[in-house]
Amino acid sequence: MPHKIIRIDDKIEKQTQRVPLSRIVFEERFYPRKSVDHILVQQYADCLEEIEALGNYIIIDQNGYLLDGRHRHLAYQKHYDGKDHSIPVYIYEIEKDADRFSVAVKLNSTHGKQLNEKDKERCAISLWKDHRYTLEQIAKLLSVRKQTISDWTSKIRQAERQLLVETVFERWLACFTSEQIAIATSTPEGTIKRIISEEGFKKFPGTKRARFSRFEDFDDGDGTRPLYNDWRFTRNENGSTHFGNTDPRVLEWLLYLYTEPFDIVLDVFAGGGTSIDVCKERLRRYWVSDRKPIPERQNEIRMLDIVLDLPPLNNRWSDVKLTFLDPPYWKQAEKKYSDSPLDLGNMDLDTFHDSLASIINKIAQHQSSGFITLLIQPTQWHAPERQFIDHAFEMMRRADGKRLRLENRISSPLGTQQCSPPMVEWAKKNRKLLVLNRELIVWAIV
Repeated sequence: MPHKIIRIDDKIEKQTQRVPLSRIVFEERFYPRKSVDHILVQQYADCLEEIEALGNYIIIDQNGYLLDGRHRHLAYQKHYDGKDHSIPVYIYEIEKDADRFSVAVKLNSTHGKQLNEKDKERCAISLWKDHRYTLEQIAKLLSVRKQTISDWTSKIRQAERQLLVETVFERWLACFTSEQIAIATSTPEGTIKRIISEEGFKKFPGTKRARFSRFEDFDDGDGTRPLYNDWRFTRNENGSTHFGNTDPRVLEWLLYLYTEPFDIVLDVFAGGGTSIDVCKERLRRYWVSDRKPIPERQNEIRMLDIVLDLPPLNNRWSDVKLTFLDPPYWKQAEKKYSDSPLDLGNMDLDTFHDSLASIINKIAQHQSSGFITLLIQPTQWHAPERQFIDHAFEMMRRADGKRLRLENRISSPLGTQQCSPPMVEWAKKNRKLLVLNRELIVWAIV
């Protein structure tokens, strides 16, 4: 058959061509029409010659996918009863596979039997949800009023909006910038900023949990309110098996004492991710990192070696109200994390103290207000000749007095279960006291 130029959807497209029926592919996910009019199929099967004479050909793309003419396609199959007969078709060049469905919608809305109401509604939802068309574009494709499209897609648009708000809120709590959230969610940054605004977050269900965010539950009379600087916990309630993981109650009580909802908490020794869990529950923003994040939380814990670099918080340092430092306790953590000489647990004593003091003082230079806390235990059993090494004293001595004022020293001892039988025997034999104390040093930024 000679080539015939046709115009479809205001574009000059390729001409007619004869192709075998076996080459035509009907793919339900690319086709807008679900219902089939069996009477119409029989009518078409009885007058295929007349249909061809009028040029009412099936339309396929260059890969053979059916775009328009499902009833005529079925009529040909019925007429030729399984025989692979060549039929005339129009070829519509699809530039991108992603456009196949929308082209098929347009063609079925302007050629042959019109899409019924249910087909149009289903197409509208798919074009909105899967192909990201605007309401105006969908209305034009389906030749339907914009308000009708709005009504059809209202539930899914509301659900998508709620999901977006929740995603933005969670990422905002994790201290991602509006630009980073916009990229991650494929959403204009202006929209992200509006959601982050106070008005936007009023609609987020989590913000209604004032009881949790403001710690009114500490007034329940169950003795959980921290009143003294002696914090004793009978066991660690963190389910993580990560070495050195922090009991969540330490973070809970620090947040209660030194932060308000939506303040930023900085933790650069995130370990098993305790600070993430507590901050989420108490509606504090958090920026957490670790030199070697555990695999199961790599998507939540940023990778950063605090010995080498500070967190890139830029203009958000002013929102940091609490820095929580629970570093490796020198020889107690030797080679527990890595074999690198840059690991705090693998350094010699002077380098360890210098590095840890440098971290504290550098953060103090950037954090404009609030508190810096350090949880650390003296080293004894793992020290050379079992010598008692008071790391807390060294850090208080080296802290920048111009920026840091000692607020408190909180005792948070570990249980006796950390002492093995050989340690107990050594203590008895040498008339030594085994170290259980662990201190939480609190500095106020001045």
